Amino acid sequence: MIRHIAAIFALLSSTWSLATHVLGGEMYYDHLTGDQYRITLKLYRDCGPGNVNGTGFDTGAQLAIYDGNGILQFTETANFPGEESVPVELNNPCLAAPDGICASWAEYEAILTLPANTSGYVISYQRCCRTPTIINLPTGLLQGLTCTVQVPPAANGTNSSPRFNEYPPIVLCLDQDMAFDHSATDPDGDVLVYDLYTPFAGGDEFDPAPLASPPPYAGILWASGYAGTSPMDGVPGLAIDPATGELTVHPTLLGSFAVGVRVREFRNGVQLSESIRDLRFDVVPCNVTVISSIQEQQQFCTGYTVEMENQSINGQFWHWDFGVNSQLNDTSDLTAPTWTYADTGSYVITLIANPGWPCADTSTSVFEVHPPLDPYFERPPIRCTNEMAELVVQGIFTNTAAVSWDFGDGASPVSALGHIVSTEFAETGAHPITVSVVDFGCEQSYTDSVVVYPRPQLTAVTDRAGCAGVLFAFEAEGIAWTAVRYAWNFGDGTTASEEMVSHVFELPGVYDIVVTAATDSGCIDQSNLVLNNWVEVFPIPEAAFIVEPDEVSLLDPRIEVQDFAHLAQAWEYAIDGIIIHDPNFIYEFDDAGTFEITQTVISGENCTHSISRTVYVTDHLFYAPTAFTPDGDGLNDTWAPSVQGARLYELVVFDRWGVERFRTNDTKAQWSGDGLPQGVYSFQAQVAEYGAYSKEYRGTVTLLR
Repeated sequence: MIRHIAAIFALLSSTWSLATHVLGGEMYYDHLTGDQYRITLKLYRDCGPGNVNGTGFDTGAQLAIYDGNGILQFTETANFPGEESVPVELNNPCLAAPDGICASWAEYEAILTLPANTSGYVISYQRCCRTPTIINLPTGLLQGLTCTVQVPPAANGTNSSPRFNEYPPIVLCLDQDMAFDHSATDPDGDVLVYDLYTPFAGGDEFDPAPLASPPPYAGILWASGYAGTSPMDGVPGLAIDPATGELTVHPTLLGSFAVGVRVREFRNGVQLSESIRDLRFDVVPCNVTVISSIQEQQQFCTGYTVEMENQSINGQFWHWDFGVNSQLNDTSDLTAPTWTYADTGSYVITLIANPGWPCADTSTSVFEVHPPLDPYFERPPIRCTNEMAELVVQGIFTNTAAVSWDFGDGASPVSALGHIVSTEFAETGAHPITVSVVDFGCEQSYTDSVVVYPRPQLTAVTDRAGCAGVLFAFEAEGIAWTAVRYAWNFGDGTTASEEMVSHVFELPGVYDIVVTAATDSGCIDQSNLVLNNWVEVFPIPEAAFIVEPDEVSLLDPRIEVQDFAHLAQAWEYAIDGIIIHDPNFIYEFDDAGTFEITQTVISGENCTHSISRTVYVTDHLFYAPTAFTPDGDGLNDTWAPSVQGARLYELVVFDRWGVERFRTNDTKAQWSGDGLPQGVYSFQAQVAEYGAYSKEYRGTVTLLR
């Protein structure tokens, strides 16, 4: 039995601790259409230290619907819609509530169908328990609340109940006046009357969330010295204007107080319904310290627009002055304004917290306004290895800015200071370069690169020795990352611009050769090869000879050749297809004609020279055989005159009747008889010598079978 009683006590204690969170509530309704009504239930809970177990709102609110005679018609559950915080606001900006005060609210809604009747309806909701810290209720007695509203009988017409416009401050400052517009709005425009009223009790620690009992409902029990019309200590005490709903009090005692505010609606002098807001006021000692504070400037060189950060304590409203001496409108009343300055400079910014009130406080802060640093440098043209690159920093900064350069490890020098600097690189490629600018305590960097190409490299292959008047071959090879152009100087006053070139030296001697490979883009440079005493040109031997006589007769066709060449080491004569190597000789021609004798002499360096002389061999010889036997025995089978010295020649053979049987212009041609019969044939030969002389020969030839 003792164990059972202890278990019951533990259950009651747990229920007590879990359910003491109710601050208050209210209910109103809207007529929608026909018999449909929307019921709104607003509940308020303690979310501060007084709610020791953190009890939240119920997942559903159970509504009981009675007719005007107290007979239950049906029940309806409105689902939990989520909660919102009740702001802790005071009507005096010089006061600040202490930490730990917290309240939240939830608004449950349900759509009900209420058919017209003669008694109307009463919709009710009950929940326990109020927080035990309330000092105007009896100590040790847990009391709940009832939220209820009445729908009038059909005879009164359709109706929507009044609802309060704003929720009053949940915190009141000790010994500070409070005035609040607690008026309500009636959708139908009915007359509203306000008064202080005892809130209804409902539920208990044994049944904290019951189905609401039928009306009428009993009011809560007050602690000694308190009542519905005087629920809290104050001089003057809590009061409400019955016509305007203005609620006033000057509280004089710390603590939490339960309060009920009622609004009744009248139409044509008849009360249709009433709504009671059940609420709690917490009277606390308020902190009156107001501190104005501007966040010190954190970012510099960000431009002309400055975002202010307000770090004030307990301020309610503000006045900023942005320190522009030439302007009067450089002000703002926003909490954290933004201001755009027209120019750079140093500005004293002033912030007044709660201006015009006794607790006003002022602070100032100096802000430096400068545009964002924006340095850069133009990438220089492509450089050659070990060629200085000049770098000039440009952009947005002042002339007094400190400028430093980082050229990287491959540079010489690797770093520098100043607005205009120079460096060079021994290696090819793109070399990153970073310039850093420090101005007004701000720093900004920019990185680009210097591109380095190799210098052109040059090699050349040439003929080294040769004879004057012959072709020498020259070939250059330039290696570069861009196009290469060439220039040759052969040392004899002539030049060329091709990569591969042939050149003739007219005079013997030793020549210096200079070749250049140059680039006009990328790495603009040139490479020179100076080849001293590079080409030796040998003299040409001089061919010279005489022919005696230079005109002979075929009857005595001998000539004598005598050499008069200079620097010759070897000789070569070409006469009618015959080569003779003797410098002096006698030669006999076999035939008449015009013959060219060419002498080629060769020096010790294998240089050559040639000249030619012409010899005329005149006269001619003509002999014609008188017979031939074309019998096929290989002896005397053909017939032809023997002719020498003929420049022009024609032979015609006729038979005895004068018919032409054979014709030729070739002195070597043979007549075979053409199968003609044996007999005597006549011929006619015309011979023109090498010269103006010509002669005709006539005769006969016998063909024997």
